[in-house]
Amino acid sequence: MSVIASGHEWGQFVSGAASLEEEEPGGVTVHRLPAWARAQVDDPLFSFAEACPVGVTVRFETDASFVTLTLSSTTLAPTGADPAPVTLIARQAGSETNVPLSAPSVIFLGPENRVVDVRRQDPETVTVPTAGSGPVEILLPHNAQVRLVSLESAGRLVPSPASGTRWTHYGSSISHGMNAVSAARTWPVAAASRLGWNLRNLSFAGNAQLDGFAARIIRDTPADVITLKVGINLVNADSMRERTFRPAVHAFLDTIREGHPSTLIAMISAVACPIHESAPGPVTKDSEGRARAASRAVHPDTGALSLRRTREILADVVHGRADERLMLVDGRELFGDEDVAMLYDGLHPDQDGLDLIARRFIALGKDWNVERIGEAS
Repeated sequence: MSVIASGHEWGQFVSGAASLEEEEPGGVTVHRLPAWARAQVDDPLFSFAEACPVGVTVRFETDASFVTLTLSSTTLAPTGADPAPVTLIARQAGSETNVPLSAPSVIFLGPENRVVDVRRQDPETVTVPTAGSGPVEILLPHNAQVRLVSLESAGRLVPSPASGTRWTHYGSSISHGMNAVSAARTWPVAAASRLGWNLRNLSFAGNAQLDGFAARIIRDTPADVITLKVGINLVNADSMRERTFRPAVHAFLDTIREGHPSTLIAMISAVACPIHESAPGPVTKDSEGRARAASRAVHPDTGALSLRRTREILADVVHGRADERLMLVDGRELFGDEDVAMLYDGLHPDQDGLDLIARRFIALGKDWNVERIGEAS
C-alpha cells in the first residue's frame, strides 16, 4: 500500500501549481499563485478564480489497477440555481476517463456577487482506474477550489513530472473557461494536449488586469513559449484608460523580459465581442442576464478603452519595441466577427466556441519557432 498525504509528498505529484497550502485537519489547498501574490489583491472572486486549479494535474505511475483519491471541492452558483458539475479527468496512454465529484461544497451568490448561502460538504473519495500502461495524469477541476487529502494505491506510487515544451499562458475568463464542460475542454488545456506542450495556466476569470505580480511570476517561471491574452478584462471592468494601458503593457513586457530575454512571446489581443468593440466598459447585464456595455454619463469620454482601441494600442506597442521574439496575434484570428453567435451570454464563448479557439490556436502554434530551452522541473 502506498499513500500520499503530506504537503511534501503532494509537491512531488502536482504539476502546474504555485503553492500547496497545508490545511487543518489535513490536506493541501491547490493555488496557482504564491501567497505573496495572493496577498496583493483584496477581491473574493479573484481569490476563488486563483484557487480553481485549471491546468493543474496530479501525475504518477503505478502498477495497481486503480487508485483512490480523497479530496474536497468548493464551487460557486447563483442563488436558486444548481451548481455546474465538478469533475476530474484521468488520462493514461491516450485514453480519458471522466470522474465526477458528487459532493462539492457550494457558495451561493446573490446580486452583485454577494455570498448569501454556503452549503458545506465533507471530503469525498473517488476511484480512478489505472489499468493501462504509462504515466497517469489527473486533471483537477477548472471550476472549483480543491483540497487534496490523500492518494492511495495498492501498489507503488511514483511521481511522473510533466515534460514537453513549457508554455506559460496568461489570460481572462475565456482562457480560464469556467463554463467549459470539463477541465480538458478549456481551450488552453485542449491546445496543450494536442501540441504536446506543458502548460502553466495563469488565466483568471475577470482578472487579466496586467497586475505586476503576474508579470513577476511569468518572469520567474521557466518557459519555452509565453502567450499573453490581453484586453477584454481591462475593458469590461473599466479598469484602465489609454494613458495607463500603454505604459502598463510596456511594463508587463519589460518585467517578463528580465527573466526571458529571448523566449518567444505572443501578445494576443481580444477576441471578437460586439458589445465592447466600440463601446467602453464596464460590462453590465440586462434583464435576461446577457452582457452589455454600460451607458456612459460623460461624452465624449476621451481615453476610455474599447476592444478596438486596445487592439490598436497593443499593435503599436509590439511593433514599436523592435523585439524579434515578440509577436502579435489578432484575437479575431482565434474567434472572429463570424463566430459571435457562439457568445452564449454576449461575452463568453460556449463550448463550441472554446473548441474553435483551441483548434485555431493549435494551427498557429504548430508554425511558431519555439526554441526548447530544457525540460520542466
